[in-house]
Amino acid sequence: MKKKRTIRVGAALMLIFLAAVATFNITFFLSTEYYSMRLSNLQELEARYQKLKEAADYVDEYFVGEYDEEALIDGAVAGYIDALGDRWSGYYSAEQTQSLLEEDQNSYVGVGVTISYAEGSEYQITAVTRGGPAEAAGIQPFDVLTAVDGVAVQDFATYDDMVNAVRGEPGTQVVLTVTRGAETLDFTVTREEVYNEQIEIELLSGNIGYMSIAGFENNVDLEFEQKLQELLDMGATSLIFDVRFNPGGYVEVMANMLDKLLPEGTIISMSYKDGRTRSYTSDAECVDMPMAVITNAYSISAAEFFAAALQEYGVATVVGEATGGKGYAQTLITMEDGSSINLSIARYYTPKGVSLAGVGVTPDREVVMSEEDLYNFYNLTPEQDVQLQEAIAAVTPADSAAPAETTDSTTPAEGTADPAASADTTTTTPAQ
Repeated sequence: MKKKRTIRVGAALMLIFLAAVATFNITFFLSTEYYSMRLSNLQELEARYQKLKEAADYVDEYFVGEYDEEALIDGAVAGYIDALGDRWSGYYSAEQTQSLLEEDQNSYVGVGVTISYAEGSEYQITAVTRGGPAEAAGIQPFDVLTAVDGVAVQDFATYDDMVNAVRGEPGTQVVLTVTRGAETLDFTVTREEVYNEQIEIELLSGNIGYMSIAGFENNVDLEFEQKLQELLDMGATSLIFDVRFNPGGYVEVMANMLDKLLPEGTIISMSYKDGRTRSYTSDAECVDMPMAVITNAYSISAAEFFAAALQEYGVATVVGEATGGKGYAQTLITMEDGSSINLSIARYYTPKGVSLAGVGVTPDREVVMSEEDLYNFYNLTPEQDVQLQEAIAAVTPADSAAPAETTDSTTPAEGTADPAASADTTTTTPAQ
């Protein structure tokens, strides 16, 4: 019979104490290492931003004027992003970010303009939403905004304040003062809910299907599929895609649209900072008929890659002017206080592996629009539009040329809002 072993209480307590000491030592060591590392990181951060802290200390001690500390932080972050030297990256305040997110829900309350601004330059209206209140009032792209309800744009404390003055409750009015050439014009515009239509289609004589694409935002690929089928049902035997003044949108939306037009193969490829790559491809099923794409210098991002892919596969003729030349993809990163950074996170390449950065797409048939026609772009008839006429010639057999008269049209379906194409709150960063 084995003897029962016993441990005295004192010995047991000693064992527990020693175990606790060992655990404490291990934990203390790991904690010390962790906090030493954290302290080192904090010291590095403090050294990195010492100059900013020094400037803030001088402001606090000596500056005699009044200032908004939150505006100072916004300005510091905006300057930090601008100093990247990337014209496509930018900072949005919390108010601007909220407006962008609201517009991405298909509609917003405003007047339907894009107001672009770079530090030290003019507040230029670079796009007017089709069917919106600003267009109805007579405001045109390239008008320069000088005052809102009689207040000069320079007198607003911030860009956000000016934007908020343009915006307001539906049914209320705002007076926008613009310069157009040598003229100064006042427009009384009634604010309303603005729907950003992305696609318009017409069937031109000669069974030419014409499609104007304003942007590549959420759900536009679904709208594209519907509108493309409508053109084919109307009897279209050739297609013209107009991406002039199209600022781009989502890569996936563009790829889905091109899948309907391209044979099997790569549509676009992307590379990331960590070495990852990604490609979008098309299957073999596609529309097979003469096609053309109309571009200009304001065809940017997804718009120019749309043209480049069709051109490189040899399925469409590009007509017009060279595109903007954008080679980076961005993502909107929302920060803790509701502000955001639109940051370039990937390089992208055409089906043949070409970067369009700083180069753009060179048209197969270059046609330059006059400055007068450019300013009156949205009022041109098909016969007056020299670039459209050249696109029509590109898809029309030589022995069956026909005049470009509209024979049928449809009202575009309501698309989704594009923060860079039809928002009252859109701003370019100073680097752009």
